[in-house]
Amino acid sequence: MQKIVDLRDLLIQQLRDLYNSEQQQISILQQLADQASTPELQEIIQHHHRQTQHQKQRLLSLFDLLELEPEGESCEGMKGIISETRQLLKRTADPEVADAAIITAIQHINHYEIAGYGTAISYAKALKLEQVAEWLLDTIREEKQADSDLSEVAEAHINARATMAKP
Repeated sequence: MQKIVDLRDLLIQQLRDLYNSEQQQISILQQLADQASTPELQEIIQHHHRQTQHQKQRLLSLFDLLELEPEGESCEGMKGIISETRQLLKRTADPEVADAAIITAIQHINHYEIAGYGTAISYAKALKLEQVAEWLLDTIREEKQADSDLSEVAEAHINARATMAKP
């Protein structure tokens, strides 16, 4: 791991962290889609899974643009969120409550990413890397839309069903 001496180094570290985060998400999102009991939720997760694969490719394009390698960082924050997700779902017995827990988990993931992408956008703008900032902005918009879609399905169906779960 190399030293971070300036804002460009910090941007590169953040991009590598985000790349690793996207890699980790690809496997967990498919697992969450398989565990979801509601077709609407499965569809949202599968769409987000495809977007995450595209976001990973977008980051690879950014690394090509910057003439850098994407490897080099391990996103420990995402590892922690995924670990918590697995523990939460093991403890959730009712399928309706599990769907609500899945939404919780994915929203934690999305909010973590929104923070990371927002920071990277700020660094890219400060460094006058407008193309990088624009591509990252595309991803943050997708993350916010996924978050909104999850909230919508939770409020329209999932949460109400979860309130009827039998203890």
